[in-house]
Amino acid sequence: MAYSTLRQNNSNHPAQVNHKDLRAFIQSCARERYGDEAKEIQITAVMDLVKRRNSFVLAGTGYGKSRIAEMFWDLFPKCRKAMVLSLNPLDSLGDNQVEEKMKAKKPISAVNLTKMNLNDKVAKEIMDGKYSFIYLSPEVLLNNSIFHDLFFDSKFRDRLVSTVVDEAHMVYMWGLVALGKAKKIISHLKHQDRAIFRPSYGKLGSKLVLTNGVPLLLLSATCRPVAIAGVLKSLKLTSDNISFSRAELTRPEIQIIRIPMESLFKSCDDLLQLFGSRDQTPDAKVVPAMIYSTTRALTMQVLKVINTARGTNGGQNNPSSHFARQYHSCTGEKTKLDVVSDFASDQVAVVYCTMALSLGQNWKRVRMVAHFGRGDPASLFQMIGRCGRDRKPGLAIMFVEPHRKNGKNCVADFEDDEPMNQTEDDRMDALAVTPVCLRIAYALDNFVQIGSATSP
Repeated sequence: MAYSTLRQNNSNHPAQVNHKDLRAFIQSCARERYGDEAKEIQITAVMDLVKRRNSFVLAGTGYGKSRIAEMFWDLFPKCRKAMVLSLNPLDSLGDNQVEEKMKAKKPISAVNLTKMNLNDKVAKEIMDGKYSFIYLSPEVLLNNSIFHDLFFDSKFRDRLVSTVVDEAHMVYMWGLVALGKAKKIISHLKHQDRAIFRPSYGKLGSKLVLTNGVPLLLLSATCRPVAIAGVLKSLKLTSDNISFSRAELTRPEIQIIRIPMESLFKSCDDLLQLFGSRDQTPDAKVVPAMIYSTTRALTMQVLKVINTARGTNGGQNNPSSHFARQYHSCTGEKTKLDVVSDFASDQVAVVYCTMALSLGQNWKRVRMVAHFGRGDPASLFQMIGRCGRDRKPGLAIMFVEPHRKNGKNCVADFEDDEPMNQTEDDRMDALAVTPVCLRIAYALDNFVQIGSATSP
Protein backbone atom coordinates (compact mmCIF):
# COMPACT_ATOMS: atom_id res chain seq x y z
CA MET A 1 0.00 0.00 0.00
CA ALA A 2 1.38 3.44 -0.94
CA TYR A 3 2.24 5.61 2.06
CA SER A 4 0.39 8.59 0.58
CA THR A 5 -2.76 6.48 0.36
CA LEU A 6 -2.24 5.28 3.92
CA ARG A 7 -2.07 8.84 5.21
CA GLN A 8 -5.09 10.06 3.27
CA ASN A 9 -7.42 7.14 3.95
CA ASN A 10 -9.12 7.19 7.33
CA SER A 11 -9.93 3.49 7.06
CA ASN A 12 -6.19 2.77 7.02
CA HIS A 13 -5.16 4.89 9.98
CA PRO A 14 -1.50 4.31 11.01
CA ALA A 15 -2.60 2.71 14.26
CA GLN A 16 -4.06 -0.16 12.24
CA VAL A 17 -0.81 -0.86 10.35
CA ASN A 18 1.59 -3.59 11.50
CA HIS A 19 4.77 -2.68 13.38
CA LYS A 20 7.18 -2.90 10.45
CA ASP A 21 4.99 -0.96 8.04
CA LEU A 22 4.23 1.68 10.65
CA ARG A 23 7.92 2.25 11.33
CA ALA A 24 8.60 2.55 7.59
CA PHE A 25 5.64 4.91 7.21
CA ILE A 26 6.88 7.20 9.99
CA GLN A 27 10.37 7.25 8.48
CA SER A 28 8.95 8.03 5.05
CA CYS A 29 6.85 10.93 6.37
CA ALA A 30 9.83 12.34 8.28
CA ARG A 31 12.07 12.11 5.23
CA GLU A 32 9.43 13.89 3.17
CA ARG A 33 9.02 16.70 5.70
CA TYR A 34 12.61 17.25 6.88
CA GLY A 35 14.72 15.90 4.04
CA ASP A 36 16.69 13.57 6.31
CA GLU A 37 16.30 10.36 8.27
CA ALA A 38 14.42 10.34 11.55
CA LYS A 39 16.34 9.17 14.60
CA GLU A 40 15.46 5.88 16.25
CA ILE A 41 14.31 7.56 19.46
CA GLN A 42 12.02 9.88 17.49
CA ILE A 43 10.41 6.96 15.69
CA THR A 44 10.01 4.95 18.90
CA ALA A 45 8.30 7.87 20.65
CA VAL A 46 5.94 8.42 17.72
CA MET A 47 5.02 4.74 17.71
CA ASP A 48 4.21 4.96 21.42
CA LEU A 49 1.87 7.86 20.73
CA VAL A 50 0.22 5.98 17.86
CA LYS A 51 -0.51 3.18 20.33
CA ARG A 52 -2.01 5.81 22.67
CA ARG A 53 0.76 5.28 25.19
CA ASN A 54 2.19 8.23 27.07
CA SER A 55 5.82 8.88 26.15
CA PHE A 56 8.66 10.48 28.13
CA VAL A 57 11.63 11.47 25.96
CA LEU A 58 14.92 12.36 27.65
CA ALA A 59 17.45 13.77 25.20
CA GLY A 60 19.91 16.64 25.13
CA THR A 61 19.21 20.05 23.66
CA GLY A 62 19.51 20.05 19.90
CA TYR A 63 18.50 16.39 19.61
CA GLY A 64 15.26 17.13 17.77
CA LYS A 65 12.68 16.45 20.48
CA SER A 66 10.29 19.05 19.07
CA ARG A 67 10.07 17.06 15.84
CA ILE A 68 8.39 14.13 17.58
CA ALA A 69 5.02 15.85 17.96
CA GLU A 70 5.24 17.08 14.36
CA MET A 71 5.99 13.58 13.09
CA PHE A 72 3.01 12.18 15.01
CA TRP A 73 0.70 14.93 13.75
CA ASP A 74 1.91 14.30 10.20
CA LEU A 75 0.45 10.78 10.28
CA PHE A 76 -3.13 12.01 10.47
CA PRO A 77 -5.21 12.81 7.38
CA LYS A 78 -5.21 16.57 6.90
CA CYS A 79 -8.98 16.53 6.47
CA ARG A 80 -9.26 15.63 10.15
CA LYS A 81 -7.59 18.92 11.17
CA ALA A 82 -5.73 17.21 14.00
CA MET A 83 -4.41 19.45 16.79
CA VAL A 84 -1.51 19.16 19.21
CA LEU A 85 -1.52 21.05 22.52
CA SER A 86 1.92 22.08 23.78
CA LEU A 87 2.54 23.44 27.29
CA ASN A 88 5.58 25.66 27.76
CA PRO A 89 7.18 27.26 30.83
CA LEU A 90 8.05 30.44 28.90
CA ASP A 91 5.93 32.51 26.50
CA SER A 92 9.08 33.16 24.45
CA LEU A 93 9.48 29.42 23.91
CA GLY A 94 6.01 29.27 22.36
CA ASP A 95 6.73 32.33 20.22
CA ASN A 96 9.93 30.72 18.95
CA GLN A 97 8.21 27.42 18.15
CA VAL A 98 5.44 29.20 16.23
CA GLU A 99 8.01 31.17 14.24
CA GLU A 100 9.98 28.02 13.40
CA LYS A 101 6.87 26.20 12.22
CA MET A 102 5.76 29.09 10.04
CA LYS A 103 9.23 29.42 8.45
CA ALA A 104 9.76 25.69 7.89
CA LYS A 105 10.16 24.23 4.41
CA LYS A 106 6.71 22.73 4.94
CA PRO A 107 4.96 25.26 7.20
CA ILE A 108 2.60 24.12 9.95
CA SER A 109 -0.06 26.50 11.26
CA ALA A 110 0.49 27.35 14.92
CA VAL A 111 -0.49 29.88 17.56
CA ASN A 112 0.93 30.79 20.96
CA LEU A 113 -1.90 31.55 23.37
CA THR A 114 -1.30 34.07 26.14
CA LYS A 115 -3.67 35.95 28.39
CA MET A 116 -3.10 38.95 26.12
CA ASN A 117 -4.06 37.41 22.78
CA LEU A 118 -6.62 34.73 23.66
CA ASN A 119 -9.99 36.21 22.78
CA ASP A 120 -13.25 35.05 21.20
CA LYS A 121 -11.89 35.55 17.67
CA VAL A 122 -8.84 33.34 18.28
CA ALA A 123 -11.04 30.77 20.04
CA LYS A 124 -13.28 30.56 16.98
CA GLU A 125 -10.24 30.14 14.72
CA ILE A 126 -9.11 27.24 16.90
CA MET A 127 -12.55 25.64 16.75
CA ASP A 128 -12.55 26.04 12.96
CA GLY A 129 -9.28 24.10 12.77
CA LYS A 130 -7.10 27.00 11.61
CA TYR A 131 -4.20 25.96 13.87
CA SER A 132 -2.54 22.56 14.06
CA PHE A 133 -0.23 23.33 16.99
CA ILE A 134 -1.48 25.30 19.97
CA TYR A 135 1.15 26.55 22.42
CA LEU A 136 0.08 27.86 25.80
CA SER A 137 1.20 28.42 29.35
CA PRO A 138 -0.08 26.34 32.27
CA GLU A 139 -2.01 29.39 33.54
CA VAL A 140 -4.01 29.57 30.32
CA LEU A 141 -4.77 25.85 30.52
CA LEU A 142 -5.80 25.99 34.18
CA ASN A 143 -7.30 29.43 34.70
CA ASN A 144 -8.46 31.04 31.44
CA SER A 145 -12.25 30.95 31.07
CA ILE A 146 -12.18 31.14 27.26
CA PHE A 147 -9.79 28.21 27.00
CA HIS A 148 -11.81 26.32 29.62
CA ASP A 149 -14.82 26.40 27.29
CA LEU A 150 -12.62 25.33 24.37
CA PHE A 151 -11.02 22.49 26.29
CA PHE A 152 -14.33 20.87 27.20
CA ASP A 153 -15.93 21.31 23.78
CA SER A 154 -16.47 17.94 22.09
CA LYS A 155 -15.34 19.32 18.73
CA PHE A 156 -12.02 20.39 20.25
CA ARG A 157 -11.60 17.04 22.00
CA ASP A 158 -12.21 15.13 18.77
CA ARG A 159 -9.37 16.99 17.06
CA LEU A 160 -6.88 16.82 19.92
CA VAL A 161 -4.40 14.02 19.20
CA SER A 162 -1.65 14.70 21.75
CA THR A 163 -0.62 16.98 24.61
CA VAL A 164 3.05 17.94 24.90
CA VAL A 165 4.67 19.05 28.15
CA ASP A 166 7.96 20.73 27.28
CA GLU A 167 10.69 21.08 29.92
CA ALA A 168 8.88 18.37 31.87
CA HIS A 169 11.38 18.45 34.76
CA MET A 170 9.78 21.76 35.77
CA VAL A 171 6.65 19.81 36.71
CA TYR A 172 8.72 18.33 39.52
CA MET A 173 10.45 21.54 40.57
CA TRP A 174 7.30 23.64 40.68
CA GLY A 175 5.33 20.81 42.17
CA LEU A 176 7.60 21.17 45.20
CA VAL A 177 6.96 24.90 45.23
CA ALA A 178 3.19 24.39 45.05
CA LEU A 179 3.36 21.92 47.94
CA GLY A 180 5.51 24.22 50.06
CA LYS A 181 8.52 21.88 49.93
CA ALA A 182 10.81 24.17 47.97
CA LYS A 183 12.95 24.95 51.01
CA LYS A 184 14.31 21.42 50.79
CA ILE A 185 15.43 21.94 47.21
CA ILE A 186 16.88 25.40 46.68
CA SER A 187 18.23 25.02 43.16
CA HIS A 188 15.24 26.78 41.65
CA LEU A 189 16.45 29.92 43.45
CA LYS A 190 20.11 29.55 42.48
CA HIS A 191 19.32 30.44 38.88
CA GLN A 192 17.44 33.60 39.64
CA ASP A 193 15.37 33.96 36.50
CA ARG A 194 13.95 30.52 37.00
CA ALA A 195 11.34 32.51 38.94
CA ILE A 196 9.70 33.30 35.60
CA PHE A 197 8.95 29.60 35.21
CA ARG A 198 5.38 28.92 36.21
CA PRO A 199 4.45 27.39 39.57
CA SER A 200 1.34 26.17 37.74
CA TYR A 201 3.58 23.55 36.14
CA GLY A 202 3.17 21.65 39.39
CA LYS A 203 -0.63 21.60 39.05
CA LEU A 204 -1.08 20.23 35.54
CA GLY A 205 -2.10 16.72 36.52
CA SER A 206 -5.61 17.69 37.62
CA LYS A 207 -6.40 19.01 34.12
CA LEU A 208 -4.48 16.61 31.92
CA VAL A 209 -6.27 13.56 33.35
CA LEU A 210 -9.43 14.93 31.72
CA THR A 211 -8.22 14.50 28.12
CA ASN A 212 -9.94 11.12 27.68
CA GLY A 213 -6.89 9.04 26.84
CA VAL A 214 -5.15 11.53 24.55
CA PRO A 215 -1.47 10.51 24.87
CA LEU A 216 0.98 12.74 26.69
CA LEU A 217 4.41 13.51 25.28
CA LEU A 218 6.83 14.66 27.98
CA LEU A 219 10.09 16.25 26.85
CA SER A 220 13.16 17.12 28.88
CA ALA A 221 16.87 17.59 28.30
CA THR A 222 17.62 16.66 31.89
CA CYS A 223 15.66 14.80 34.52
CA ARG A 224 17.20 12.90 37.42
CA PRO A 225 15.50 9.72 38.68
CA VAL A 226 14.04 11.53 41.68
CA ALA A 227 12.60 14.17 39.35
CA ILE A 228 11.12 11.54 37.02
CA ALA A 229 9.33 9.94 39.96
CA GLY A 230 8.03 13.35 41.00
CA VAL A 231 6.81 14.18 37.49
CA LEU A 232 4.90 10.90 37.19
CA LYS A 233 3.30 11.41 40.58
CA SER A 234 2.32 15.01 39.82
CA LEU A 235 0.77 14.07 36.46
CA LYS A 236 -0.95 11.03 38.00
CA LEU A 237 0.91 8.60 35.74
CA THR A 238 2.16 5.13 36.60
CA SER A 239 5.05 3.21 35.10
CA ASP A 240 2.70 0.80 33.33
CA ASN A 241 1.10 3.52 31.18
CA ILE A 242 4.18 5.42 30.03
CA SER A 243 7.18 4.51 27.88
CA PHE A 244 10.62 6.05 28.24
CA SER A 245 12.94 6.90 25.37
CA ARG A 246 16.44 7.98 26.32
CA ALA A 247 19.24 9.45 24.26
CA GLU A 248 22.59 10.94 25.18
CA LEU A 249 22.08 14.18 27.09
CA THR A 250 25.35 15.85 26.04
CA ARG A 251 26.46 16.08 22.44
CA PRO A 252 29.94 14.85 21.46
CA GLU A 253 30.64 17.94 19.36
CA ILE A 254 30.62 20.08 22.51
CA GLN A 255 33.89 20.16 24.43
CA ILE A 256 33.36 20.93 28.12
CA ILE A 257 36.22 22.47 30.08
CA ARG A 258 36.35 23.48 33.73
CA ILE A 259 38.19 26.58 34.93
CA PRO A 260 38.74 27.07 38.69
CA MET A 261 37.87 30.63 39.75
CA GLU A 262 40.80 32.60 41.17
CA SER A 263 39.10 35.95 41.82
CA LEU A 264 36.21 36.95 44.03
CA PHE A 265 32.87 35.92 42.57
CA LYS A 266 31.42 39.44 42.72
CA SER A 267 34.38 40.89 40.83
CA CYS A 268 33.80 38.61 37.80
CA ASP A 269 37.48 39.13 36.96
CA ASP A 270 37.89 35.50 35.90
CA LEU A 271 35.98 36.43 32.75
CA LEU A 272 38.84 38.69 31.63
CA GLN A 273 40.50 35.67 30.01
CA LEU A 274 37.61 34.97 27.64
CA PHE A 275 38.19 37.77 25.14
CA GLY A 276 41.15 39.54 23.59
CA SER A 277 41.46 43.21 22.73
CA ARG A 278 39.39 44.77 19.96
CA ASP A 279 42.62 45.77 18.17
CA GLN A 280 43.44 42.08 17.74
CA THR A 281 39.90 40.80 17.18
CA PRO A 282 37.25 43.16 15.75
CA ASP A 283 33.69 42.76 17.02
CA ALA A 284 32.67 41.06 13.78
CA LYS A 285 35.31 38.35 14.38
CA VAL A 286 34.48 37.60 18.02
CA VAL A 287 33.29 34.03 18.57
CA PRO A 288 29.47 34.10 18.95
CA ALA A 289 28.91 33.36 22.62
CA MET A 290 26.44 33.31 25.48
CA ILE A 291 27.61 33.96 29.03
CA TYR A 292 25.29 32.77 31.78
CA SER A 293 25.28 33.62 35.44
CA THR A 294 22.85 32.93 38.24
CA THR A 295 21.85 36.46 39.15
CA ARG A 296 20.74 39.68 37.49
CA ALA A 297 22.81 41.70 39.98
CA LEU A 298 26.01 40.75 38.13
CA THR A 299 24.82 42.03 34.77
CA MET A 300 26.64 45.34 34.58
CA GLN A 301 29.73 43.97 36.33
CA VAL A 302 30.08 41.16 33.79
CA LEU A 303 29.63 43.56 30.88
CA LYS A 304 32.17 45.93 32.46
CA VAL A 305 34.75 43.16 32.87
CA ILE A 306 34.49 41.75 29.36
CA ASN A 307 34.56 45.26 27.86
CA THR A 308 37.69 45.94 29.90
CA ALA A 309 39.21 42.81 28.37
CA ARG A 310 38.39 44.23 24.95
CA GLY A 311 39.88 47.63 25.76
CA THR A 312 36.48 49.28 25.33
CA ASN A 313 36.01 50.81 28.77
CA GLY A 314 32.48 52.12 29.20
CA GLY A 315 31.16 49.83 26.48
CA GLN A 316 28.75 48.27 28.97
CA ASN A 317 26.70 51.48 28.77
CA ASN A 318 26.18 51.22 25.01
CA PRO A 319 22.72 49.69 24.34
CA SER A 320 23.63 49.25 20.66
CA SER A 321 27.00 47.59 21.21
CA HIS A 322 28.07 45.16 18.51
CA PHE A 323 30.23 43.30 21.03
CA ALA A 324 28.05 42.42 24.04
CA ARG A 325 24.59 43.08 25.45
CA GLN A 326 22.49 41.85 28.36
CA TYR A 327 19.25 39.87 28.60
CA HIS A 328 17.33 38.89 31.74
CA SER A 329 13.74 38.83 32.98
CA CYS A 330 13.79 42.52 33.98
CA THR A 331 15.10 43.71 30.62
CA GLY A 332 12.52 45.82 28.79
CA GLU A 333 10.38 43.94 26.31
CA LYS A 334 11.50 46.04 23.34
CA THR A 335 15.13 45.65 24.35
CA LYS A 336 14.65 41.88 24.63
CA LEU A 337 13.31 41.76 21.09
CA ASP A 338 16.21 43.89 19.83
CA VAL A 339 18.81 41.70 21.56
CA VAL A 340 17.31 38.48 20.21
CA SER A 341 16.93 39.89 16.71
CA ASP A 342 20.42 41.42 16.57
CA PHE A 343 22.12 38.32 17.96
CA ALA A 344 20.28 36.07 15.51
CA SER A 345 21.31 38.32 12.59
CA ASP A 346 25.02 38.53 13.58
CA GLN A 347 24.76 42.17 14.69
CA VAL A 348 26.06 41.41 18.18
CA ALA A 349 28.66 38.81 19.16
CA VAL A 350 28.01 38.10 22.84
CA VAL A 351 24.91 38.00 25.01
CA TYR A 352 25.26 37.99 28.77
CA CYS A 353 22.11 36.46 30.21
CA THR A 354 20.41 34.61 33.01
CA MET A 355 18.18 31.57 32.67
CA ALA A 356 15.57 33.81 31.03
CA LEU A 357 17.38 33.10 27.75
CA SER A 358 18.27 29.47 28.37
CA LEU A 359 15.17 28.18 26.63
CA GLY A 360 13.20 28.82 23.51
CA GLN A 361 15.94 29.83 21.08
CA ASN A 362 17.41 27.58 18.44
CA TRP A 363 20.40 29.66 17.38
CA LYS A 364 22.83 27.70 15.25
CA ARG A 365 25.58 30.34 15.34
CA VAL A 366 26.49 29.95 19.03
CA ARG A 367 30.02 28.54 19.26
CA MET A 368 30.72 29.10 22.95
CA VAL A 369 28.73 29.04 26.18
CA ALA A 370 30.25 30.05 29.51
CA HIS A 371 28.61 29.59 32.91
CA PHE A 372 29.69 31.69 35.87
CA GLY A 373 28.63 30.95 39.44
CA ARG A 374 26.78 28.23 41.32
CA GLY A 375 23.43 26.77 40.42
CA ASP A 376 21.55 23.62 39.59
CA PRO A 377 23.76 21.24 37.55
CA ALA A 378 20.77 20.12 35.50
CA SER A 379 20.05 23.70 34.40
CA LEU A 380 23.75 24.31 33.83
CA PHE A 381 24.03 21.49 31.32
CA GLN A 382 20.86 22.66 29.64
CA MET A 383 22.55 26.01 29.09
CA ILE A 384 25.63 24.29 27.73
CA GLY A 385 23.40 22.73 25.08
CA ARG A 386 22.82 26.16 23.56
CA CYS A 387 26.09 25.90 21.61
CA GLY A 388 26.96 23.74 18.63
CA ARG A 389 23.35 23.27 17.57
CA ASP A 390 24.47 23.18 13.93
CA ARG A 391 26.44 19.98 14.77
CA LYS A 392 29.72 21.86 14.40
CA PRO A 393 32.23 21.99 17.28
CA GLY A 394 31.20 24.03 20.30
CA LEU A 395 32.98 25.02 23.51
CA ALA A 396 31.38 25.02 26.96
CA ILE A 397 33.27 26.66 29.82
CA MET A 398 32.35 26.13 33.46
CA PHE A 399 33.83 28.56 35.97
CA VAL A 400 33.77 26.67 39.28
CA GLU A 401 34.73 27.35 42.89
CA PRO A 402 37.76 25.17 43.74
CA HIS A 403 37.03 25.55 47.46
CA ARG A 404 33.72 26.32 49.14
CA LYS A 405 33.37 27.17 52.80
CA ASN A 406 31.79 24.19 54.58
CA GLY A 407 31.56 22.47 51.21
CA LYS A 408 32.92 19.23 49.81
CA ASN A 409 36.24 20.16 48.30
CA CYS A 410 37.86 16.83 47.44
CA VAL A 411 36.79 13.44 46.11
CA ALA A 412 37.17 11.83 49.53
CA ASP A 413 34.43 14.08 50.91
CA PHE A 414 31.90 12.19 48.76
CA GLU A 415 32.81 8.64 49.75
CA ASP A 416 29.97 8.20 52.24
CA ASP A 417 27.33 9.99 50.15
CA GLU A 418 24.10 8.40 49.04
CA PRO A 419 23.71 9.67 45.44
CA MET A 420 19.94 10.03 45.70
CA ASN A 421 20.32 12.20 48.81
CA GLN A 422 22.84 14.66 47.40
CA THR A 423 21.84 18.31 47.38
CA GLU A 424 22.41 20.59 44.39
CA ASP A 425 25.31 22.16 46.31
CA ASP A 426 26.83 18.69 46.70
CA ARG A 427 26.49 18.07 42.98
CA MET A 428 28.07 21.41 42.09
CA ASP A 429 30.94 20.65 44.46
CA ALA A 430 31.35 17.29 42.74
CA LEU A 431 31.56 18.91 39.31
CA ALA A 432 34.29 21.20 40.62
CA VAL A 433 36.56 18.39 41.85
CA THR A 434 35.73 15.24 39.88
CA PRO A 435 38.60 13.75 37.84
CA VAL A 436 36.02 12.12 35.57
CA CYS A 437 35.11 13.48 32.13
CA LEU A 438 32.27 15.93 32.70
CA ARG A 439 30.12 14.34 30.00
CA ILE A 440 30.37 11.02 31.81
CA ALA A 441 29.74 12.66 35.20
CA TYR A 442 26.59 14.29 33.89
CA ALA A 443 25.37 11.09 32.25
CA LEU A 444 25.84 9.21 35.52
CA ASP A 445 24.01 11.95 37.39
CA ASN A 446 21.02 11.30 35.14
CA PHE A 447 21.48 7.52 34.91
CA VAL A 448 21.82 7.63 31.12
CA GLN A 449 24.16 5.29 29.25
CA ILE A 450 26.48 7.29 27.02
CA GLY A 451 26.33 6.67 23.29
CA SER A 452 23.17 4.59 23.35
CA ALA A 453 19.42 4.78 23.51
CA THR A 454 17.66 2.84 26.22
CA SER A 455 14.10 2.22 27.16
CA PRO A 456 13.35 0.70 30.56
